[in-house]
Parts: sequence; structure tokens; C-alpha cells
Amino acid sequence: MTTRTRGVASQDPPLAIGAEHVAKSFGHVTALRDASIAVRPGEIVALCGDNGAGKSTFLRVLQGIYRPDAGRVIIGGQEVDLTSVRDAQALGVDTVHQDLALAPDLSTVDNIFLGHEIRRRGVLGGFGILDRAEMAERADAALKELSIALPSLTVPVRELSGGQRQAVAIARAVMWSSKAVLMDEPTAALAARQSRIVCDLMRSVADRGLGVLVVSHDLPAVLEVAHRVVVLWRGKTVLDAPAADLTVPDLVATMVGHVKEAA
Repeated sequence: MTTRTRGVASQDPPLAIGAEHVAKSFGHVTALRDASIAVRPGEIVALCGDNGAGKSTFLRVLQGIYRPDAGRVIIGGQEVDLTSVRDAQALGVDTVHQDLALAPDLSTVDNIFLGHEIRRRGVLGGFGILDRAEMAERADAALKELSIALPSLTVPVRELSGGQRQAVAIARAVMWSSKAVLMDEPTAALAARQSRIVCDLMRSVADRGLGVLVVSHDLPAVLEVAHRVVVLWRGKTVLDAPAADLTVPDLVATMVGHVKEAA
């Protein structure tokens, strides 16, 4: 991972996460040709586009899974060269995946601390057993800060509802993020009430000062929760506008290419 000291001009405050003029090809297939996005601290930005527009590739570039062929990625106001997901995480960016990436047979506490376990010193001075009391206390506090209420923190997460599992995944990402949280289709397969809860959680995350980038096909929810909407079409950013200025028909028309491309 490389962090370049050169910041990005005209940013106040600095970007939580963003990218400028990113291109990415796979052989003869061009997935991204001029994709840009900017997410500031405390801001919710929705990334939309039709199937094949390049959303997943763009998200993976921001996660550090793919390295762009051209353009640059910005985290915390600095240009960075990400070589892995761990690079992005080390810089304070975590992801809520569409499949949630939870371990179904582990508890909420164990899922939140998976890969970040707290151990207390053993009798010979080395790190010994898991400090479950400390982990449970910190997990409970993290959930309460986001106003997440669960029936139990100790039952396997497979026993939770879809909305509750989504809440656990969001709480985990927030706990280990200092700059931004990326969310991939967070309301997919959720009922209307659960979707509203997830949208409220996005607002709570932004209120903590983190940037929130959400990829979603749920256009009504996007317009309700996001501050700005960015639309990709054939791998290029063709719209970046306040959500309050847009309607669902506006987004649909842009997503299918019924607009002139930005110069």
C-alpha cells in the first residue's frame, strides 16, 4: 500500500473516500472508462447504474480488490495505492457485503470481533484465552451507539432476522472504520420495515462522521436516505447530483442512457 502525500484540491473537509477518472479493463472488456465519485465525512452517497454499468468493479477498486488501470483513489484526503482489502481497512474503510459475510454459527459478539479478537494475558505472560467479557461489553456499546436492539448477543446470528443480521454487519463495519463504510445492496431481500431500519442505520453511521457509500438498485430508498446520487453508465460517471433534486424516473432515464454524457 502506498499513501501519497499530495492531497486533493478544493476539498473542505477532505474526502472520506473517493476516486477520480478511474479506468479498469479485463482483457478486451472495459468495465470502467471514466468513473469518479466523492464521499465526504458525514455524507451518504448512493452509487447507481443498470446491470453491467460497472458498479461492482468500481466498488472493488475502492475496496482494494482491483487496482485501477488509470485514475486515482482517495482516502482521508490523500491519494492511495491499494493492493488489498487489508490496505483499505488499515486506512479506515470497511465494507458491508451483500451476502453480509457473517459466520452463521457464531454469536453477534464473535462476528463483530472476528479477526479482531481481544485476548487477555495468560499465566506465563503470553496472550491466553479470549476476553469475552470485554468483547461483549464493547459489542453491546457499539450496537447501542447505533440504536440497534437485538434479543441476544450470544445466540448464533442464523437465529436473527434478515434485518437484524444486516444490522450486525453494519455495526461490525462501523466498529472498525474511521473514514468510510461501503455498503453493497444493503436493503436487498429485506421487507419494507426492515429496509427502513437499515436506512435509519445509514443515517446513524453518517451522523458519527463517517462517509457512507451505498450501492443499490432500491431507487426509492436511495432518494430517501442519500445526500447525493452518482450514476454510472457504461463505466462512466454521467450524473452526480443532490438526491433532493432527483426523482425515480430521472434516475431510470439516466441509468439506461437517455441523457447526454457529461463532457
